[in-house]
Amino acid sequence: MTGQARSVAATWMLAAFGTAAILAVSSFGLRGSSEEGILLALKVTARWSYLWFWAAYTAGAWRALLGNRLRPEAVRAREFGLAYAAAHLVHVAMVVWLYRISPHPPGARTLEFFGVAVFFTYVLALLSFPRPAAWLPRRVSSVIRRIGVEYIALAFLVDFAGPPFQLTVTYAVGYVPFLALILLGYAVRVAALAAARFQVPSGGQASLAPAQGSRSPRLQRSSRQ
Repeated sequence: MTGQARSVAATWMLAAFGTAAILAVSSFGLRGSSEEGILLALKVTARWSYLWFWAAYTAGAWRALLGNRLRPEAVRAREFGLAYAAAHLVHVAMVVWLYRISPHPPGARTLEFFGVAVFFTYVLALLSFPRPAAWLPRRVSSVIRRIGVEYIALAFLVDFAGPPFQLTVTYAVGYVPFLALILLGYAVRVAALAAARFQVPSGGQASLAPAQGSRSPRLQRSSRQ
């Protein structure tokens, strides 16, 4: 990792963490430092973290679909991910605080489910550095990354889709845009996988021929006809 890349990553991490902290403090200013204030801080910091995660989650897929026009964004996927991990530290701190002061905090199953997402967040952040990544075989690291990012995406989906639909301004602002981003993120990643499977050049037309090295006798027979 070059010095410039380190500088970009550090700057984004500080900005993401600092903004998350400001959002949390602002929530306390609006609702106080009681449980109500912490719940608001949890909501706003989760959404701020998700914006960074979404950028990291979809960067490679956008490049696969749109080509080198999005290459600068795609190569910054690591920095997006580290910024997400930095911002999410504030959210995790709010969770710890909630469990300390609330007489009725979320149950053990909720803690375990979202705790796994937090675990993957910082394992993936660690594996983004060369030395820790070298501790594991490349194939194992790749599997951990694939499972980890999808689990984190699922955790955000469960969080944002939790409350029932409501025709209110709060729901429209606080939930609808983020649910839309989640669906768009899944759609983009599935489309990128399909493009790779059927060798769709960016800006080109789909070909039913399987990607080189894949085995699909039915498609191969139809392509010869």
